[in-house]
Amino acid sequence: MNDHRRRLDGAGEERGAGFAGAGADIRFVERVQALLAVRGVETWVFGGWGEELRGLIAPRDHIDVDLLYPAESWDSVDVLSLRWVAAKRLPWKRAFLLDGIMVELFLVRRDEHGWYTRLARRMHRWPDNVLATNGRMRVASTAALASYRHSSRADAA
Repeated sequence: MNDHRRRLDGAGEERGAGFAGAGADIRFVERVQALLAVRGVETWVFGGWGEELRGLIAPRDHIDVDLLYPAESWDSVDVLSLRWVAAKRLPWKRAFLLDGIMVELFLVRRDEHGWYTRLARRMHRWPDNVLATNGRMRVASTAALASYRHSSRADAA
């Protein structure tokens, strides 16, 4: 089995996990972050990839990449020449396709109460350490991943 995916353990070390599928692998996630960073857009891995890298879920196939983007607006993102997905152009989200894989960016803003994302029906408040990381990849904190997962399940109920 190919060793395409890696997880971060508590010390930020990488662990290998087998992956044989056509979707986003760890090299793709790294490439997306690097592509955006050289254009001045710093991001933190979130969603399924974030949960896997933090060891919250077992390794699995991923069909997309979710990233948190801390900024006050989309100005630095909207000027980029990417294959934008018009249906995902929302006040809190942008999405583009790279090599046929969806990459979604979530805007994370800060006010006097801390970090937040204003979603369609609610405001999600992030923990203070949402952007903390302990490895070479920027990955949303375990607390941030867990709090978002919990609140999104509560919304669905």
